Parts: sequence; structure tokens; C-alpha cells
Amino acid sequence: MTRLGHVHGRFQPFHREHLAYAEWAADECDRLLVGITNADPSHVTEESADPKRHEPKHNPFRYHERHRMVRAAVADFEIPVDIMPFPINRPDLWDDYAPRDAVHYVNVLEDWHAVKADRLREHGRRVETKRGTRTVSGTDIRRRMAAGADWADDVPDAVVEVIREFDGVQRVRKLWGGE
Repeated sequence: MTRLGHVHGRFQPFHREHLAYAEWAADECDRLLVGITNADPSHVTEESADPKRHEPKHNPFRYHERHRMVRAAVADFEIPVDIMPFPINRPDLWDDYAPRDAVHYVNVLEDWHAVKADRLREHGRRVETKRGTRTVSGTDIRRRMAAGADWADDVPDAVVEVIREFDGVQRVRKLWGGE
């Protein structure tokens, strides 16, 4: 029987820590699903454990752009990888995006990640967690993009190219008001 793994995140942008997260799960399974949260703007909600995650400036990249980022970053994985939306705020829709037999891998780096792991378990999902220390922050990367500072070292090279192809840095600067 094939072990199906699932990771998820906003990936705003998909950075090196996200890649390590996906690699951890890929090492534990035979097929990996990568769920992109906040894919549909109508599913974006406020979360007390991460109170700014719903704000537009923290979600500058569209689903199809993030899909391209993830696809580029995982291109060399040795197992099959499928990328799709995952409405973390809508448990009633989870079965439409991630099969119940999938093992959800959650890298717990902050309160919000623990909340997500608990939410998945409360809805009958199998969850494996590991605790780590944050080394890269999407917020910090976006802040550096907005300021015109170096940001590319924290993002896989393939993802840097994707972001440059659709001029994502300019969109971040516009949303952040040049902070």
C-alpha cells in the first residue's frame, strides 16, 4: 500500500524552509500532496493564532503563481508530487482536496501550526508533527522585497525565477507601500 503524505501552507512565497518541510514529508511517503491554502480568496478568514495572515499584503501571490513556485521547487523530488488547493479554514471541504487516508505532516514552528495540527486531528485526520525553529519567514521575505533589500537567498533558485517571471516583487512593493 502506498503511503500518501500531505503538507500545506500559504507559500507566500515558497521559501527554503517550505522546501525542507516538503522534503521531510517526501522522505516519509510514496506520494506527496502539496496543498496551497488561501487559494480561493473567499476562504480566507481571520485566525486568532496568526492575526495578520488574512491581510492582502500578506497574500500577494495568487494561487496559480504559488502553484508554479511549488512545482519549480519540487521538480527534482524522487516521488510523485501533486499540487492543489487546500482550504484549511473549511474542514467541510477537505475530503474534496485531500483523501482521508493521507497523513498530514505539520512542521510546528509557531502557535498557528499547532492550531492547524489540532484542527486536522479534531476532524479525524492522521497527523505527524515535528517541532522546529523558524529559520526563514515569509513575512520577512516580503518585507525585504518591499524595501528593495536582498531576499533571494532565502528562496530556492527555481522559485526566484518564477517570481521574477511574473514580476512578483513589484506587486509586493505596491501592497506594502514601499515599507
